[in-house]
Amino acid sequence: MDNNNMKYIQTDNLTVIDYGDNTGKLQIYQTSKSPYGYSPRNLITSDFGKPLKEITYKYVQKQVDKVYSTFNYDEIHKLINKINNESK
Repeated sequence: MDNNNMKYIQTDNLTVIDYGDNTGKLQIYQTSKSPYGYSPRNLITSDFGKPLKEITYKYVQKQVDKVYSTFNYDEIHKLINKINNESK
């Protein structure tokens, strides 16, 4: 793991930490709207690191379904698109 090459790829409730060595870790948050103009994020779960190529739509959906009863899956598409664009 090279901390100088780490990237955080984020959507509202999802983050993938790209360690810069073709591995990454999925983190799932609960985001709430604040009346003060910001959206605090509370970490729900942080999975073990794995090869980035294994962080697929199906994998993220499976992990999200473990902690959310309802979730906007469009956010998963956004995350996967960001991962694919970052790895080019």
